[in-house]
Amino acid sequence: MKQLDPLGVFDAGMIVFGAPGRYVQGQGVADRLGSFAAQIGTSAVLVADALVLPLIGERLRASCDAAGVSLLVVPFAGKLGPGTAAELDAALGPATPEIVVAAGGGRAIDAGKALADRRGLRLITLPTVASNDASTSKNYVLYDDEGNLVEVRHLSRNPDFVIVDTLLLAGAPKAMFAAGLGDALSKLAEAEACAAGRGLTMFLSRPPRIAVAIAAECHRVLVAHGAAAWEAAGTGVPTPDFEAAVEAAILMAGLGFENGGLSVPHALTRGLPLLPGGAAQHGFQVAYGLVVHYRLMGRSLPQDLARLYAQVGLPGSLRALTGRPVTRAQMAPVVLTSMPVRHMLNFPRPLDLGQVLDAMIEIEAEADAARRVDGGETNAE
Repeated sequence: MKQLDPLGVFDAGMIVFGAPGRYVQGQGVADRLGSFAAQIGTSAVLVADALVLPLIGERLRASCDAAGVSLLVVPFAGKLGPGTAAELDAALGPATPEIVVAAGGGRAIDAGKALADRRGLRLITLPTVASNDASTSKNYVLYDDEGNLVEVRHLSRNPDFVIVDTLLLAGAPKAMFAAGLGDALSKLAEAEACAAGRGLTMFLSRPPRIAVAIAAECHRVLVAHGAAAWEAAGTGVPTPDFEAAVEAAILMAGLGFENGGLSVPHALTRGLPLLPGGAAQHGFQVAYGLVVHYRLMGRSLPQDLARLYAQVGLPGSLRALTGRPVTRAQMAPVVLTSMPVRHMLNFPRPLDLGQVLDAMIEIEAEADAARRVDGGETNAE
């Protein structure tokens, strides 16, 4: 038998499908976390975003107490870097919990993953915003002191439970929900590009057919329900549209990207923070990257997506993303930094720096022309 590589697959000729052990979504399901935790252990540590800990800490403790699961709390201060796992490990000290409960935004969840990875613990994720699909995946990202992504690491398996309380998510800011839409809307185009070429997924395997089907359903649901869901975001009242869009943005998008593969939109997120104003929410960066992706495919952003971009405020140009004009000289380092990212290989044809740079320049020129005609800038452009 061949020795397993670090991601747990034998070779790129295999098809691999990965998923969380259990996904639970509904209003108030955070109050049942203790019963879920009791299925995999009797002791847990809560790694939670310090900003949301007052909102959920006592609820989770009461739920765990009722289920006979002891719970320690280690607040996450917000900085996620190569030393975060060691810092959380030190804060935990001699305690030996069986489960990490990672709660909060994407960085807090990734901090919990880092601790689970370091100690080899089971993992439950509890997102408090729908800004990304980090809660379903096995990977986690680390940043330098300036906030630039420096490394992507991988757990040996996906989370055991993903607990999505839509009452919590509906109370989060609308901009965070829009970012989640931007991140999720790229998954179909990226999965299709990966499948059409010779791309590999997060499991270093070719994408199974079901991954593209999931990404396609994610796209369909978001186009149908995304705008109405965005209207409900921030109100604290989840509607049927909101429930549908959350399922797509977290579950379907998570399954779609890990099993279907990423491409140009996510590769560009490595370089976009180099721009003044470019360090926007991940989902807004991805939304802009999707416009570039379609241009490289010889197409404009499809009309259904363009309408949704305009409705929820997603950026269709670098100027819309950064809030200022961006020159060719400023674009070049973005592309240079993004080209070595493995996701750039997940495309139907080989891409080079000039092709990507030309696509970005064309998009800005068209957006500028549209702005002059309209007499003002629009987000979707």
